[in-house]
Amino acid sequence: MTLELPVIPQTGEVFLAVELTAVQNMTIAQTLKLLEDMGYNPSLRYRQSSDGKVCVYALLRHDFVNPEILQNSDYLGEQLDALAEVIKPADAITSPRGISSAKTPVVV
Repeated sequence: MTLELPVIPQTGEVFLAVELTAVQNMTIAQTLKLLEDMGYNPSLRYRQSSDGKVCVYALLRHDFVNPEILQNSDYLGEQLDALAEVIKPADAITSPRGISSAKTPVVV
């Protein structure tokens, strides 16, 4: 298991995470407590940019789903909305998903 949160997930892979270093309306400790109170069991992940900047994330979900479901539905939409109500700015919440392009065949 890697602790690095991928920018581009594999096809069918979905992440739900909060960038703790971007949350402005509470501390990291308060954010983690809130997430636990919401029923999540956050685990810490990071991303390091090419310029060396490190961002710390609370990983809330890591799912593997049929890529067609991701293309045709609002997967995790309700959870994203609930998080956006309490975490500011809302763009601190990220949910990268691996959606296959129509040109690329899905290998099963």
